[in-house]
Amino acid sequence: MEADRSGAPRVKPEGQWHHGNLRESLVQWGIALLREVSLEQLSLRQIARCAGVSVGAPAHHFGDKDGLLAAMAAQGFRQLVALRRGYLAPLPADDLRGRLHALVRGYVEFAQANGPLFELMLGPGLARRGQHPELVEEGRASYLFFCEVVQPLLPPPEHCAMSHADALQMLWSSIHGLATLRAHRRPAPVKASRSRTLDHQVETMTQFCLAAIAGLRVP
Repeated sequence: MEADRSGAPRVKPEGQWHHGNLRESLVQWGIALLREVSLEQLSLRQIARCAGVSVGAPAHHFGDKDGLLAAMAAQGFRQLVALRRGYLAPLPADDLRGRLHALVRGYVEFAQANGPLFELMLGPGLARRGQHPELVEEGRASYLFFCEVVQPLLPPPEHCAMSHADALQMLWSSIHGLATLRAHRRPAPVKASRSRTLDHQVETMTQFCLAAIAGLRVP
């Protein structure tokens, strides 16, 4: 999506509800503009101009730029959960490997397709995250969804080499690392023709997670 000379995207963001829901409209315009300008360049004035409202409208709904950024990040988490749910929907509950693969694919694919938003959701650019309840809630819901899918793969607590909470954190960290590399389009340090493809990396990460889980089992 390209921007015109005013900085406004030439195509309205998908799901644009105009002023019937101004708060949501501003969030969607902010996400769309984040594809065109850096986080530092993004401004409430610019978003208001794109939405066709007064300069004071964003401040009325969000207080300041951090408030709008937090709302954008919260929306990103909702989109991430929805994407992963969509991939999981056709899979039976007992297809644990298939569900893990779908979970990995959804996470990595979202990061690759929405790099700036993904960075806003989980990177250091947004200060005082804990002061934004909507963002805290949606981020927690996204992580709990991950745990809900992965936990059935873990050994029972009495046969697991570490707590389930620690195991889930390590598995998520591995998947998140791959997603971050894809979001920034960073190649592997060693050249390999297949290792850069999304399908191959998702499958390899799935196998890695399954091997790690198998290694957690103790007598």
